[in-house]
Amino acid sequence: MVIGSLDEEDFSLIHALQLRPRASWAQLGDALGSSPVTLTRRWERLRDGGGAWVTAYPRVPGRSRIQAAYVEIRCASGQVRALISELSTWPSVVSIEEASREYSLVLTVFGLGMHDLSTLLLDAIPGLPGVLNIRSHLVSRLHVEGSSWRVGALDRGRVQALSQLPPSGGTGGRQTAMQPWQEPYASLTAALGEDGRRTAADLARLTGRPVSTVRRQLGHLIAADALTFRCEIAQGLTPSPIVVNWWCQVPVAHVPTCVDRLRANPAIRQIASLPGPANLLVTTWMRSIEESMRMQEHLEQDLAPLSIVDSALILRTAKRMGWLLDDLGRSTGFVVTMPARRE
Repeated sequence: MVIGSLDEEDFSLIHALQLRPRASWAQLGDALGSSPVTLTRRWERLRDGGGAWVTAYPRVPGRSRIQAAYVEIRCASGQVRALISELSTWPSVVSIEEASREYSLVLTVFGLGMHDLSTLLLDAIPGLPGVLNIRSHLVSRLHVEGSSWRVGALDRGRVQALSQLPPSGGTGGRQTAMQPWQEPYASLTAALGEDGRRTAADLARLTGRPVSTVRRQLGHLIAADALTFRCEIAQGLTPSPIVVNWWCQVPVAHVPTCVDRLRANPAIRQIASLPGPANLLVTTWMRSIEESMRMQEHLEQDLAPLSIVDSALILRTAKRMGWLLDDLGRSTGFVVTMPARRE
């Protein structure tokens, strides 16, 4: 049954899973004052209805050689839907947004190193019917990303209780060299992308491996901090349905200060450093267009010498980190995320 709305208990559970995506139901029950059975049933309803889900993907940038880029596409008239339909099936295109501007499609793409990413940006995407022009922006550093965003449903006490639970990956800790898209880890990474809460037993059944082997391999992935685990939510069911991308110019010496000041703002969804004149991309989730105008004032007046080069109101998100979405942002399917690489 498709989820039409979320209640306060739903938001509380989602917030808890944003903090600890792989915590056990018993641990979550203790922190939230609820029974594991109740939380399990609530989560199954949310996930089956497309209202929320837990996913996993390689940490970017990281030591897995994965390079990310944002791609803006200027499309021929009447070709947007066909392009979205095609690009949604590409494992290397992890997110697709429709924006209110001339370059109406904004993609997030992954490639294994610069050669493979260049092939994607210079040959594969420009060669599609309906693509008139593209602008590419390589990600040099991801300061804040979607796994850091919180729905804000829990009080401080419960947040502290959950934060005391042991983390289970995606924490930005010490990394060791690992290729999560090479076996024996590739099948585990793909399965965790579809459901980031899968246990070693679940993964063993899916891969046909002994539980002890999977438990060891999963432990390696998590200990190396090779994956980011994220609890996602259908944005159209939240109080913050408005997405705006702000393309900003900041003197390099001032970037750390701007990032630190922006981190504390609950509307911030993403901050990425890029090479080029617009060297900082800031993404916000906000309640209204009016709030977005106040954000623009804040960026321009309070964060000087930051200046806004361009902005884009996102009208629809068709795909986010491998998940296909409907008009309200509910999940409708999953495409395994796989960075572009040479054949």
